[in-house]
Amino acid sequence: MSNVLTKITEVIRQDILEAKRNREHSNPVNDIQRELKDCQAAVKKAKQLTDRQELLKKEFEKEYSHAKSMADKRKEHVQLAEEAGEEALSAAALREFTYYSGRAERLEKTLAEANAQLETLELQLEQLTFELKDLELKRLEYMAKENAVIGEKQSATPKKVTEEDRRYHQIEQYLKGTDKKKEEQSIDEQIEQLKH
Repeated sequence: MSNVLTKITEVIRQDILEAKRNREHSNPVNDIQRELKDCQAAVKKAKQLTDRQELLKKEFEKEYSHAKSMADKRKEHVQLAEEAGEEALSAAALREFTYYSGRAERLEKTLAEANAQLETLELQLEQLTFELKDLELKRLEYMAKENAVIGEKQSATPKKVTEEDRRYHQIEQYLKGTDKKKEEQSIDEQIEQLKH
């Protein structure tokens, strides 16, 4: 018996949750809010990636500059060592020149790729930012429409005066009238009324 009750309770709970989800999904402002949060998260992530790519690009530029200057330096050393007749020194300088010039070429290609990737990321960030602004505007538009609909409903249904409201109003008027009379009467007149 308790197993059946547990199942019925679970079914009812699921139905309530489903109805709640359907009600939330039917509200366009909630949908836009959800989209807005997702878009804000995407903009934040794109900004982080763009910043990181910017740092990597600067690091590649630094490494490229170092490799290029070392290759140029070793090229001069090779020529000086050959002119001086130092074959061992010339060979060592030539190995380093070959290494640094190859590194500079590789870094030059990597730097070009990093620049292209950075431009792509910046473009994506710009597009996401525009999309975020559009969603914010869309949310404001829906909120304005919702306010207008609520305002129309409130003005379309005038408040009905019930019998209870009328009775309350009459009692309020009577009490105001007696207070006003007491204020206007002198102390002697009020005492005279109390005697009767």
